[in-house]
Amino acid sequence: MDDSKVITGVIVGITGSSGFIGRNLIHHLKECGFTIMPLKRGFSLELAGKCDIIINLAGASINRRWSSNYKVLLKRSRIETTRRVVDAINMSKKVKLLISASAVGIYQYDNDHLNSESDPLYGDDFLANLCKEWEKEAFNALEYARVVVARLGLVISESGGALAKMILPAKYGIAAILGGGAQMISWIMLEDMLRAVSHIISNETLIGPVNITTPNPISNRDLTALIAKRERSLFKIRVPESILKFIMGEASVVITKGQRVIPEKLEKSGFIFKYPTFSI
Repeated sequence: MDDSKVITGVIVGITGSSGFIGRNLIHHLKECGFTIMPLKRGFSLELAGKCDIIINLAGASINRRWSSNYKVLLKRSRIETTRRVVDAINMSKKVKLLISASAVGIYQYDNDHLNSESDPLYGDDFLANLCKEWEKEAFNALEYARVVVARLGLVISESGGALAKMILPAKYGIAAILGGGAQMISWIMLEDMLRAVSHIISNETLIGPVNITTPNPISNRDLTALIAKRERSLFKIRVPESILKFIMGEASVVITKGQRVIPEKLEKSGFIFKYPTFSI
């Protein structure tokens, strides 16, 4: 499908619009002809209710140590904002589509099982349960809107985000394998992620959970090898899982454990990836 053939002239409200993904999504959707309405913290229900589509990206970053207080913030920043979005949708009855972010962290840490939307293996740790509650809140809008929960993998871009942090040590000659190295990373290039969003907007058959990842997860070891080759790193080191857990606490599971996630719904709906395999 040509994802440039989207319906133009509609208003898209975006929560979390100041984040890395939000900023790039605004640029992409403007190029597609949409009118953008940033929904900033504390937005009014009346304002959100004027939108035709709402994309809900709000949520505090998971990429830091999870203290008890920070866990409360992680939950509140997602659940309360999503609840407010849903209230606006149910009040206005004008919003026809809610795309609400979720994450592949909903799946169980397992490097072998291929998690499609039709064959999931869900986790039961803090992050998985947070995603479950986050998605449940979004589905409360189903009476009046099509609801898609976008289970995002690691979004990769040369212009920022996670890749810049991964490459930094290699620029100084050191390529770091994290933990055992066998953990699988379910990822997607930023450009494909943005195209997937406009594909979801224009494809009314897509509803419910949608995995926003490529069909080809990569191991941390293989990713490190690609980075080392590109940056011509002189040394490879392994950072033990125990060290990462000491630094990051419970949050270390995000980088030391893995899931294999595949985009079954996207591919069946005709989406074609520009970057199906990892290359930098």
